Amino acid sequence: MFSYSEQLSQAAKAICTTQLSSAQAVTETAYQGGARLIELQLDAARSALAASTVAAQQLLSARDPKPLLQLSRTQSQLAMERIGSYGRQAKEVTQENQENFTAVTKGEFAASRQKFGELLHALKETPFPLINPFNNFLKSPFGAADEGYDKNTRPDH
Repeated sequence: MFSYSEQLSQAAKAICTTQLSSAQAVTETAYQGGARLIELQLDAARSALAASTVAAQQLLSARDPKPLLQLSRTQSQLAMERIGSYGRQAKEVTQENQENFTAVTKGEFAASRQKFGELLHALKETPFPLINPFNNFLKSPFGAADEGYDKNTRPDH
């Protein structure tokens, strides 16, 4: 009887450890993605500030209305190009963050599923008559979660 309780204890401990590891991995991935977006924001702000300083100096140095209008038009086009470039970069960073988050989530979900399977196996091996209702209780919600995950991640499934 001691070995069964030890098996259950080790399986439960493994699940807790896996869940903590999963939470840490997901948090780290989210943090890294957020840091990349903030870095992009800061770079965009710096370049916009530098460009506006140059544009202001050029506009202030213009003596005639015609060059002033041409400079204004050129600076507007450059600003639109910077906005478009920022949008493309933000889209790339967001897509990379989503891919990283999906990969980490899939890996951590698989690890949790494996550890939970080990717990279920330990429960099946336990000779207590009260374990069967508990085992059936655990199978139904987690089986539905597995099925829902498979439906959402695999379109052909």
